[in-house]
Amino acid sequence: MVVNSILGYAIGISLLITMNSERSSENIRNMQFKANTPEEVKIWQKQAREKLFELMMDSSKPEKVPLNPKLIKREEVQGENYYLEELTIDSLRDRKVRVWLAMQKNVPKSGLPAVLALHGHGGTAEQIVRGEGIYWYGKAFAQKGYVVISLDLGQHDLQHENWCLMGERVWDALACLDYICTRPEVNKEKIGTAGLSLGGESVMYVAGLDERIKIAVSSGWLNTIANMKQGHCPCWNFDGLEENFDFSDIFSLVAPRPLIMEIGKLEKAPGGFPVDVAMPAYEEIKKAYKVFNAEDKCLLDIHDGGHVFHGVPAFDWFDKVLK
Repeated sequence: MVVNSILGYAIGISLLITMNSERSSENIRNMQFKANTPEEVKIWQKQAREKLFELMMDSSKPEKVPLNPKLIKREEVQGENYYLEELTIDSLRDRKVRVWLAMQKNVPKSGLPAVLALHGHGGTAEQIVRGEGIYWYGKAFAQKGYVVISLDLGQHDLQHENWCLMGERVWDALACLDYICTRPEVNKEKIGTAGLSLGGESVMYVAGLDERIKIAVSSGWLNTIANMKQGHCPCWNFDGLEENFDFSDIFSLVAPRPLIMEIGKLEKAPGGFPVDVAMPAYEEIKKAYKVFNAEDKCLLDIHDGGHVFHGVPAFDWFDKVLK
């Protein structure tokens, strides 16, 4: 009887410590979205962007360098009204980025809309523009008349010790935005971004950090830091992330611009991005859009598939916003 009482007391203390620890972890988001007016949102977004650059990229937003684009090859695509280019650009003085471009042959005076299309782990920019396998959406955008730019997102080799992997990936993607804005064929007021998995994660950061993005679709990514700790590659994490943000906060940086997040019903945890994890995060993101009376610009597209890019209604949204 005494043993049971002591055991019960110990279990109770253990549960209390666990609950307090979980509560502390939940409250640790120093940059959590809490704004109530559009003005407050803008102030918070500015501060949150500065914090992300600080955490991801060696303490501050890096200086931009000359892009120095170098064309490797140009290739006609049989039966299509666009051609492909392979090139490199510089994102930092000591860092080159491999880029692929699908460029339309017919360019209106108003310029063409463009999409920064991003691949997942193990993918390449070339697979995006050729529409290979799960990256079919890159070719689909090109066939719909968009300029499509993609880059080889860094995999797991960190070049700069004071950066994080996501910092290098995102900075390379932002350099691609800089490059596409130099192309005379492109209307730089009509740029969107789309990606799957790691590409969906990168979309979150790119669209959140750069307001040149007018619409974003993040596929196979919407979830929480807690979920990412269960069966996922650790390359998503970096010092200071969970002390300041959850992913819903970073997505809130996109508000009030149009944002679609795609999640498949067949996604499972651990190691996946299940709907029941995405839903609470989506409800948090909607709070930022509600401040702007723009809840209709934030959509969670739950489709019947698994870890794939869906595209419905994403393509229609892109056409309405960018064409």
